[in-house]
Amino acid sequence: MNNINKINRNSNFELFRILAMFLIILIHLAPAVNLSDLGLSGSIGDVLGAAIVGIANIGPACFCLISGYFGMKFSWKKLLKFEIMMITYSLLETFILIQIFPEEMQGSVLLEQLIKSFLPFISRKYWFYSCYLCVFLFSGYIQKFIDTLKKQELEKVIGISLLIFSVFPTVFYFEIMQDAGKGLIQMIILYLIGRYIRLYKNEPSGKSKKVLCFLALWIINTISMLYPIRVGSITHSFCRDNSITNIAIAILLLCLFKDMTFSSKYINKFTKNMFAVFALENTLVKVAAKFIKGSNLIIGNVFSGLCFLIGIVFLIFIICIGLGFILELLLGKIENHIIEKLVKLIHNINHFLFKPFL
Repeated sequence: MNNINKINRNSNFELFRILAMFLIILIHLAPAVNLSDLGLSGSIGDVLGAAIVGIANIGPACFCLISGYFGMKFSWKKLLKFEIMMITYSLLETFILIQIFPEEMQGSVLLEQLIKSFLPFISRKYWFYSCYLCVFLFSGYIQKFIDTLKKQELEKVIGISLLIFSVFPTVFYFEIMQDAGKGLIQMIILYLIGRYIRLYKNEPSGKSKKVLCFLALWIINTISMLYPIRVGSITHSFCRDNSITNIAIAILLLCLFKDMTFSSKYINKFTKNMFAVFALENTLVKVAAKFIKGSNLIIGNVFSGLCFLIGIVFLIFIICIGLGFILELLLGKIENHIIEKLVKLIHNINHFLFKPFL
């Protein structure tokens, strides 16, 4: 999902993307199956659930940072490819839901699902995709904005943005955007941080300090989930997408992975259809939860329960990648042909409209 024309990405970033996607699936799966359904009740289940939320909610932030680190460059071809791929995956998702949950996919619910499947961007069917596409559309102007700033000025912009949209919500609960970080402002801030790291902080630095800070922040997040602040109807922890602890953990992981140097063609191939995982994982999580709850599975210890969850996450990831590969094999040439025709049409329209002014 990122422009890599100027920078050849090693497998370290591909591995980082896999980890981020695993965390996204895990944060959706853990509450969907309910750890008590696996026999992980009481204090053990509470600690495991808190530890999962304490780390797994950083997945989207990791992808935003990667996008900023490599930068984006707008093109009509990429834009149309994104949208056509997402429409295809959305329709496949709808088909799966109809097959597994026929009692739910009826009437107005099915109609809404179909409408959103044909309009994934403007309907915000997937919040991350819609926000990502907005950043992609304005990426050239964002880069021009960055180019006009000195290092200290960019640091001030990032610092003020983090203070208002991250630190304040983390400390005081209340937030201006009221989206818990699942929105465009959060993505732009993280994109700017990624660009800043690439431009000014790209030299390798102490690994041990990063690991210790990462573990300390994870523990803080876990404790905040176990003992949240409760005032009236408010329940507050540090585990929202825009919490400064989550952002710091994501930044530390980016710095750790960027300093690695290795290459694996298998890892690179494994991430080729990551778009399919974004589009389909939520539905497959719902399917997995249905079968797990129906199987009356009981797991008596925390290690086995965690291994089971990770195994299901891995299975969902593999299925999504496989479905993406099959769709690309069946529809790839057709999609590319449609995209070429649409790009040519857009260029002809632009030439017709603006020729008198050239």
